[in-house]
Amino acid sequence: MEFFQKAKTYADMIKLAHTLFALPLALSAAFIAYAKGAPFSLGVFIWIVVAFTAARSAAMGFNRIVDADVDALNERTKNRPTVSGKLPIKDAKVFTWISAGVFIFAALMINNLCFVLSFPALALLFGYSYAKRFTCLAHYILGAALFMAPVGAWIAVTGSLDARILFLGAFLLFSIAGFDLIYALQDMDFDITYNLHSIPARFGRKATLAIAALSFAVAAVMLFATGASFALNTAFFLAGILICALYIAGFITILKAGMKKVNLVFFYINASISILILIATLSNLVF
Repeated sequence: MEFFQKAKTYADMIKLAHTLFALPLALSAAFIAYAKGAPFSLGVFIWIVVAFTAARSAAMGFNRIVDADVDALNERTKNRPTVSGKLPIKDAKVFTWISAGVFIFAALMINNLCFVLSFPALALLFGYSYAKRFTCLAHYILGAALFMAPVGAWIAVTGSLDARILFLGAFLLFSIAGFDLIYALQDMDFDITYNLHSIPARFGRKATLAIAALSFAVAAVMLFATGASFALNTAFFLAGILICALYIAGFITILKAGMKKVNLVFFYINASISILILIATLSNLVF
């Protein structure tokens, strides 16, 4: 029973459910590669999942360690395990470095290029945790960190980089940044009070929503560019149209309901978009 309680605490620390935002995009990149003739390897596919999960766990663990002092001051985050005492900081550090080691090992098991790229990837993932202390562009640095998920999966499957997969990476960058901008509105007053940098703190609510809308528009363009550049099937473009509708629905929800519905928009719509893309890309492989 204690084991499961501890596992739940770690899962809560790294927001395990939020893997639904980017993991489907990593798998989507792999499915596109398979659909375009790359050989399938179950071993590589498994290592992609391991590498992604470990990298995200390391990044989230590092973020909780770095932000522990700030989280303790914020009413919204003061109950996080690393703040409440459920998970001692020393345990979080051990978990983080083990996760980082697993990520590097998984990258090595995939191919040499992935192994070499795992180090700058970790640097970017860890660097995000400090971004809010010096730049309001932290939302886009987060997006840039997740940009690597589909690009890395493509390199894992094919052994090389194809410029076309950068469109899918850019889609994830701007989509995640847009959702993070909306989510960050919750902490606008807190960021101003404690001199933390964010777009809401610097530009206010209206400008933040406008920038988020622009980010979603760019994400939509990148998504359709992905479909066009790889000549994907009709299902992919239909999914793209539905995703645009979800962006609009989420945006209208925030405009009308404010922060009361922010979790609905941030989690459910965000995750639904990623899963839609996963299903659409899988259809290219199956059919």
